[in-house]
Amino acid sequence: MLVLITETPEEGSRIAGRLVAQAIKQTPALRLGLAAGNTPIGLYQNLVDLHRTTRLDFAHVRLFSLDEFIGLPSDSPNSYHRFFHQHLLDHVNFDPAHLHLLNGQAEQDIVSYCVSYERLIRNQGGIDLQILGIGQNGHLGFNEPGSSLNSRTRRSLLSASTKYNLARAFDSESVPEWAVTMGLGAIREAQTLLLLALGAHKAEIVAKALEGPLSAFIPASSIQLHPSVVLVLDRHAAGSLNNQDYYLQQSSQVMENNHWFLEPSFMQVAQTGLPAKP
Repeated sequence: MLVLITETPEEGSRIAGRLVAQAIKQTPALRLGLAAGNTPIGLYQNLVDLHRTTRLDFAHVRLFSLDEFIGLPSDSPNSYHRFFHQHLLDHVNFDPAHLHLLNGQAEQDIVSYCVSYERLIRNQGGIDLQILGIGQNGHLGFNEPGSSLNSRTRRSLLSASTKYNLARAFDSESVPEWAVTMGLGAIREAQTLLLLALGAHKAEIVAKALEGPLSAFIPASSIQLHPSVVLVLDRHAAGSLNNQDYYLQQSSQVMENNHWFLEPSFMQVAQTGLPAKP
């Protein structure tokens, strides 16, 4: 596990964006899992900026989504379908044939739909890099506390705390009761996980997920089971970590030596550790 701590949220978003950009440059047909929510907006803005300034090419990138609200039409301002178009897709040269977003209004029954979505991912070769955020109650995707650590893609009932936090963004619409989400077991099948957490309000749950016991009641703690994880945190989100000094040491090594632009890629570094200084 590689933990990078930055001074500001803006720097965290910039570094996370550069990491994703590096992965795309090294693997043009990257299979990329997208996450919605406030936290990754800055990451996507950085990808858009890199597309405009460096011609970062999305033409062959295959895109998948982590979750979606059930019952919202895709053109709803609160749907994640709309979110991804607003913050990323409308501004880059992606191929619509390579876009696979979860559908909250699937015509087939939800169980069959979820099975077919996982089959689609497997048939595409699996997800190379999955972007993640973390909810204040520890949810990953919409895997709420109590979700099985080996759960699969399914319909999930949103918790009261999640609905409360979402209500601020839902102006005229009611927050849906249900969502469809990739399960914790399905998420861990990605080759590498990139989790971004920013702000003091995430500090307590980040510490529980990263350094606390593995627990179904802290769904994000399931990342401890994955062999290749990168966490990008700002100072405030990292504020409750007991091992913060070591993570800052890791961060210094990466940032001073620009390891995310070198071989091995940051996805390999997350699994095997930082290469020695020459």
